[in-house]
Amino acid sequence: MQLRSWQKIALAAVMAAGVLATSRTARAYPQFQFSTGNTQCSLCHFSPVGGGLINAYGRYEAEATISRGGNGDFLHGLWEPPKWLHLGGDYRGAFLYKKVGVEPHDALFPMQADTYVNIEAGDFSFSGIVGLRAAAREPRPELHERIISREHYVMWRPKRTGPYVRAGRFFAPFGLRLPDHTAYILRYQGFNSLQETYGLSGGMVEKDWEAHVTGFGPAPFWRVGPKAWGGAGTYEHHIGKKAAVGAQAKVAASPEDTQYIAGGVGKVYIEPAKLLVLSEVDLGLQTFDADNSPSRKQLAAYLGLTYFPIQGIMVGTAVERYDEDLDIKDTERDSLNLTVQYFFRAHFELMLMGKLEAQDQDYGDPTVLGLAMLHYYL
Repeated sequence: MQLRSWQKIALAAVMAAGVLATSRTARAYPQFQFSTGNTQCSLCHFSPVGGGLINAYGRYEAEATISRGGNGDFLHGLWEPPKWLHLGGDYRGAFLYKKVGVEPHDALFPMQADTYVNIEAGDFSFSGIVGLRAAAREPRPELHERIISREHYVMWRPKRTGPYVRAGRFFAPFGLRLPDHTAYILRYQGFNSLQETYGLSGGMVEKDWEAHVTGFGPAPFWRVGPKAWGGAGTYEHHIGKKAAVGAQAKVAASPEDTQYIAGGVGKVYIEPAKLLVLSEVDLGLQTFDADNSPSRKQLAAYLGLTYFPIQGIMVGTAVERYDEDLDIKDTERDSLNLTVQYFFRAHFELMLMGKLEAQDQDYGDPTVLGLAMLHYYL
């Protein structure tokens, strides 16, 4: 049956509206860098650092090298927008099980409902995301209080390589852009869910290296998010086509404290073993404006291994540590997680994750987290 143009547009709107639910931070999958044969995350995304809406090449990769077949085009190829307009979305539903002490809790809830738009006009473009804030716990806020735009910016970028400048709301490029916003390197360093800031960012993306510098401030229109002003810089250098090392630094000053962070990342894909290694280590110093408040030396570390047994399946494990004060004993948090992701068809992903978390090295009674998630993207 052939659909008329207006019917295709209506179908797109109905599908988008029908799965609107709850928003989670939209991040990239750094596991696909190097493992798919692509060295730059920006090859598949409109963002110069990856994440968010995927472009035509990213949609091709999704069907050809990541998923078990299918049509990766927007709306499965039912309708092709004009060349200057790019649309998409991420929608996730999840079942969560969590046990802290002797009390288990579970919830079935919509995790993410983000709709993307990218409009191009020559060397300039506008990108935006509109979604709903997560609401897994009661009482839930009213619908109008949950609508939020976590990311929107204008950008000048003449080519996919070379310089760019963008201004608006987005995460400052820094470290590994993991999809799990609860990872310690994100959660405790200003990159948790709904912590996007407003900023002015510029950089260079070249074949063998990339660099990004950002100045940022708090979001003036939303009550959520950090209230800090600061800056961040990151540099990544590729070693051949299967590895990279990088360094990053950040400073963020709020009315209560100032946080200084410096660290590095490492990535390597061992092709014969189909194994990707991702690592990040950051050292921090947190100072407080209150009189006689001591500063804190901090550590955040991540080591992840991802195995690709066959096309469409990723099996990952990661160990993490966060120490909020290196001078005080028993302030550490440690976690171990195992994740299985199945991309059974273009546009679809099934994920199962289990995580154990221990505080103060109390490994005998860890927090237990289990998550089952179904992900669909337009």
